[in-house]
Amino acid sequence: MIGATRRGFLRLAGGSAALAALANVRTLPAAAAAGSARFFAPTEREILTQVVERMVDTGEPAAPAVRATGAIDAIDALCVSLDPGATAPLPALLRLVDWSPLLFDGRPARFTALGADDQDAVLAGWMGSRFAWRRTAFLALRNLALLGYWSQDATWPLIGYQGPLIGRTAASGAPRGAP
Repeated sequence: MIGATRRGFLRLAGGSAALAALANVRTLPAAAAAGSARFFAPTEREILTQVVERMVDTGEPAAPAVRATGAIDAIDALCVSLDPGATAPLPALLRLVDWSPLLFDGRPARFTALGADDQDAVLAGWMGSRFAWRRTAFLALRNLALLGYWSQDATWPLIGYQGPLIGRTAASGAPRGAP
């Protein structure tokens, strides 16, 4: 826990500002699609995957599973491409989310060990928390989840989006929609 000192307050304010910046991310930079650098450790990627699975669950049987898309890789690449000051709190945030059932709800389990309904309840606690920093952290994770998932071509048919009209080609090299 951060101590009640000036330095502790500044650390909390800085982390909150970084999460607020992530909560307002609106576009997926082109640079996020390329690159092989990893931002998240394997454990953090699993936590992120389970968080994203719950946040983008549509209930639609035709919806591609998060693990079957490149959503986590897209989020990872996005975080690599953003200002490190904004993304630095994310690994710690994911670990906090994993332990939050014990810390905030008194449940003797980690987020990654819970069933879908219990994970939804944990995330609802973050979304509706009386603490602004938890709500802001939830928004940051939600924006990353939505950006990562819905930027995948496989998810577009669910919303009737056929892709950009300009600049994309089919696998054959012909522009989309060309005979």
